Amino acid sequence: MSKHLAIILGTRPEIIKCAPVILQAPKQHIDVSIIHTGQHYSRELDGIFFQELNVPEPRAHVHVGSHAASIQIGLMIQRVADVLDTMRPDAVLVQGDTNSVLAGALAATKMGIPIAHLEAGLRSDDWSMPEEANRVLADRISRWLFCPTTLQKERLHQEGITNGIYVVGNTAVDSALHYAKIAYEKSDIAERLGIAEKPFGLLTMHRPSNVDDPQRLQDILRALGQASDRLGLTVIFPIHPRTARAIDRAHLKIPSSFLGTEPLGYLDLLRLQSSAELILTDSGGIQEEACTLRIPCVTLRPNTERPETLEVGSNVLCDSTDADVLCRAMESQIKKERNWANPFGDGKTAEHVVRILANEMKV
Repeated sequence: MSKHLAIILGTRPEIIKCAPVILQAPKQHIDVSIIHTGQHYSRELDGIFFQELNVPEPRAHVHVGSHAASIQIGLMIQRVADVLDTMRPDAVLVQGDTNSVLAGALAATKMGIPIAHLEAGLRSDDWSMPEEANRVLADRISRWLFCPTTLQKERLHQEGITNGIYVVGNTAVDSALHYAKIAYEKSDIAERLGIAEKPFGLLTMHRPSNVDDPQRLQDILRALGQASDRLGLTVIFPIHPRTARAIDRAHLKIPSSFLGTEPLGYLDLLRLQSSAELILTDSGGIQEEACTLRIPCVTLRPNTERPETLEVGSNVLCDSTDADVLCRAMESQIKKERNWANPFGDGKTAEHVVRILANEMKV
């Protein structure tokens, strides 16, 4: 008899990281239902992601949309609970640290449905980040905790959580390794942007701490522009909707060395990541992808939930808005040998996760 797993997601990074699990599940006779919360929903962009990743469309949309976090989470809990009441899955899987993760986990636990948390145990110890509360609370109420590395297992033990922990790697590796080959075959983004034969950097930036304060955003853009000019590096900048709104509100201009684009599909973004001299980001997932693809990374934050990237040398932290400091960090990373070991697994994380769930889930 097939077991029924509901996967709750609401953002594009969750689609990317859940895709390997969704594709592996049928091999272990697990039927998957995707529930999309609508946390960050764009019919065009999300449709592209599902299509590119060869993942089935969601069976349910709850269409919450953008609200203040407390309202958004409350609406998600109510609407996801209604879907779960009708769907009656044997387990729920959530991935990461978004509001969709917290709401999905709370809805499931109140209905007595066991929860699997993919990417459990990550901590930044920065409670100003809304994601920190989401991941901590999700870990507390999950039955199965799938950790990327032993660091997260040790952290959960320190917090008194000892049962149901599995160190499996990170599905970001599964997706990056699998889809990078497809991206090289199918994406012509470098040609479209006119940078196919040129060295370039790639910038992604969307964290509230970097983009919501107009002065901070202006200072970062100015410093990055000056640093990239000194290094003779064109910077490709796919502009996140949140960042685009912040730039427009503050009437800012992106530096002349930047090439701004609309948000990109996964294959286009992966193609650029794979070819870049350097990645600049405040994204957690892109730190993992850069490490996997052996592209040096500078993370524009004072902390990271992925300290493994710092330990192996694929990544450095740089929270400065001083062009000299940024330039030194960027130049040092560009010159670094790309021979680090990948701490996040061998691309078979989804196989491990699905096998464990097949053995543990009860119909």
